[in-house]
Amino acid sequence: MRKMLLALLLMGSLAFAIAPVESWTLGGTGKYTQTPAAGYVTEGGNVTNLNLTGNVSTEKWAGYWGNVSGLIVLAPAAGAPLFYSWIWNSGNGGEVCAVAAASGFDWSTVQAVTGPEIDVVWNFLGADTDSADNTLSGACTMNVAGTLVTTSEGVTTNGGAFQTCPVADQAVPAAKTDIAFCVNIAQNGALFNSQTGDYQLLTAANQTLGATETHYFWIELD
Repeated sequence: MRKMLLALLLMGSLAFAIAPVESWTLGGTGKYTQTPAAGYVTEGGNVTNLNLTGNVSTEKWAGYWGNVSGLIVLAPAAGAPLFYSWIWNSGNGGEVCAVAAASGFDWSTVQAVTGPEIDVVWNFLGADTDSADNTLSGACTMNVAGTLVTTSEGVTTNGGAFQTCPVADQAVPAAKTDIAFCVNIAQNGALFNSQTGDYQLLTAANQTLGATETHYFWIELD
């Protein structure tokens, strides 16, 4: 009986090592839009050398950034009075993960995933400049849900303090629910906009123009 009880306690502690985000506050959102078209005046007979420059927004990726807060608690149930709580701050570390599905990701079987596998799941063309294969090109090591994952499929976003590491819950992911995008929590880390924050995460998104993707967030507080 004591062995069974210990096993149940260990299973419970593992299940809640990483937990769903319970609430969030929107600070703002936006998308890159092109400037008005540049026009050059010419006339018949002219042959003109024009070196052109322009930016085009990706449709394959979305980004999130901000701060993280929370408590580590001992309580009989969600919403119940706390038996005890520990104050956590971002200096203690942890991870933020996003999954494009409300449920189904198995955090007990976390493992590495490759860029081409992500391209298949999201229907990205591997030859595209912004495919997962071409985007996730940096070595990455992260402890996710108690599992140390080392992969060559990470990416450091602008600012330099945060590296996104994708993980899967099976050897050959077949659906979006099988893949999570994770980043370490770092207090006052450098962000893309020259500000500081606790996390900055890159996630795959539905590439169909005008289509949306819903990401569900998980946090692990060390």
